[in-house]
Amino acid sequence: MKSKKKSVLSFLISIMPTSRLRVFLYGKLFGYRIHKSTLGWGTIILIRKADLNGCWIGRNNKFVGPMSLTIKQGVTIGRGNTFKCGWWTVDEKFNLAQYDRRLLIGTGALITSNHYFDVAGSFVLGDGSWIAGYGSQFWTHGAGASERNIFIGQNCYIGSAVRFAPGSAIGNNTLVGLGSILTQKFSDENVLLGGQPAKILKKDYCWRTQKNEK
Repeated sequence: MKSKKKSVLSFLISIMPTSRLRVFLYGKLFGYRIHKSTLGWGTIILIRKADLNGCWIGRNNKFVGPMSLTIKQGVTIGRGNTFKCGWWTVDEKFNLAQYDRRLLIGTGALITSNHYFDVAGSFVLGDGSWIAGYGSQFWTHGAGASERNIFIGQNCYIGSAVRFAPGSAIGNNTLVGLGSILTQKFSDENVLLGGQPAKILKKDYCWRTQKNEK
């Protein structure tokens, strides 16, 4: 099926009147594996491979580009998010770059609304982690970036308007404060990160209680 025809078809599926019909048509016509999941009105899925299991996706989300998508059980995604992999990543001249083009959202994770995810590399959101607030951006490619994949550990909390640069990562049980810019890998767990660029502000920190554990 030609790409233009697929684009039109995915749009038409996205505006079908019920989630059940949208799920059925995406599976039947695109071969996506969608099991016990809800797709909100206006949600476009136009990618190479999708495996959705027991998730809830709100209105007007976009999953677009030559990427693979895995969403595990209990995931909730709000509205108006964009998950995009540029078609330029499959051009022959970028073969040596080996872009992963992979999006994985772990069990019980939460993504609220109006965030942007660049999926030229891989983006992994760990089990139980929250991308909260509004307007965060996650970039997996950039000029001169050799390490590009983004990894967010389990049970993390990402505040509003945060920026993750290519190759950045955080460990389990980490809170990233409002407006922070992540430019490196943080292997520490149970920490509070903040700043531009982000640094460790508190160690042995529990974001759910907002108290130090020691």
